Amino acid sequence: MEILYISFYILLFGTHSSLQKVALKKSSESSVLVLYTTVAALLMLLHLPFGVAVSWEYVLIFAFKGLILAVSWYVTLRVLQKVDLSIVTTTNILSAVLSFVFAIVIFKETAGWTKIIGSIIVVGGIAMLNLSNKKEKGSVNALQLCLLIFTALVSATCSVIDKYTTTYMTPHQVQFWFVVFTAFFSWVIFGIECAKKKEFSITKQDVKNVWVYLLGITLVAADFLLFTAYRVPGSQMITISMLSKMRALVPVFAGVLFYKEKNVVKKIVYAIIVVFGAVLLSL
Repeated sequence: MEILYISFYILLFGTHSSLQKVALKKSSESSVLVLYTTVAALLMLLHLPFGVAVSWEYVLIFAFKGLILAVSWYVTLRVLQKVDLSIVTTTNILSAVLSFVFAIVIFKETAGWTKIIGSIIVVGGIAMLNLSNKKEKGSVNALQLCLLIFTALVSATCSVIDKYTTTYMTPHQVQFWFVVFTAFFSWVIFGIECAKKKEFSITKQDVKNVWVYLLGITLVAADFLLFTAYRVPGSQMITISMLSKMRALVPVFAGVLFYKEKNVVKKIVYAIIVVFGAVLLSL
């Protein structure tokens, strides 16, 4: 059953990632982040009666998750302004390898040669993708690559938090607190940006940017499916985390079809190689 949930999650979150690039054409990074997380938080008010019934220890865990996610999503949006969508989303699959390591160390899940080979393929595919596009427009420099590795680390850390918390909490509770705190810290980031510019930087154009509303809706829908998958009896963190990385294929094709990225064949091939490695990690 968790495979069905993850399949729909792949489509929804892949769409969410693809929409970020087009949203950035009309609004700044901090405006996009704060608006779509606020939309998501408002949608989660429907689950308020279920969400509040948790102990303070879990609230602190989600405060930490909200902080690192807000920073990570802001960093991703900053990188997306200059780097191709396909490169950003494919590089993030590195989080599959980190999730693999965390699952072994923390949850004592088993690791065979298939998973080890899958890790090598993921790392190798990401390295080839970034090195092959090194001198072209839309490629990553050293700093941007480090930032993307940071976002992958955050994604893997959140996978650990999700697996742990969904053991004791309902999907509604998990999603409510994570979205609320992510929105809160997004406003903190936005406030810092406004202080630097010495002006309130949300404009009428930002409010009319329909893409930010779609980002909020797809975020809520996709994550609900993910948290539900984690609660399926017998589900493994490695399997869910790795299969969810197939969401990267959606933005890759979106980059080709809608954003007119160059070296289409090469990027698709490397993305498929990386996703294949992630699938091996799930076996």
